[in-house]
Amino acid sequence: MSDELDYVPEDVLKEVLEAEREILPRRRRRMKPYPSSRDLVEAVVEAVRSFSGHPDGFPEYVLRILEEKGFETRHVTIKRIWRTYEALVRRGVIGDRLGVLEPE
Repeated sequence: MSDELDYVPEDVLKEVLEAEREILPRRRRRMKPYPSSRDLVEAVVEAVRSFSGHPDGFPEYVLRILEEKGFETRHVTIKRIWRTYEALVRRGVIGDRLGVLEPE
């Protein structure tokens, strides 16, 4: 008698598996990582090398570079980008190519 209970017809098994696929929630996509400070520094340095235009467009350019590298930029603020730019200029890593800092 247990042999009869263990046997499931192939067509019934297929129907059940298809129904489960439709019912089960779909898996969420993996979230993109947030950029670290090092990632932001690398993006700012890269942006300074290739950016041409008004300084107001610089933060959006940096965000675009980060997004192209696969980062989630939702929480990267314009203030953080400018603070990183200023720190790099003051340390002498990059020059003030945009001309936004006052000379000391």
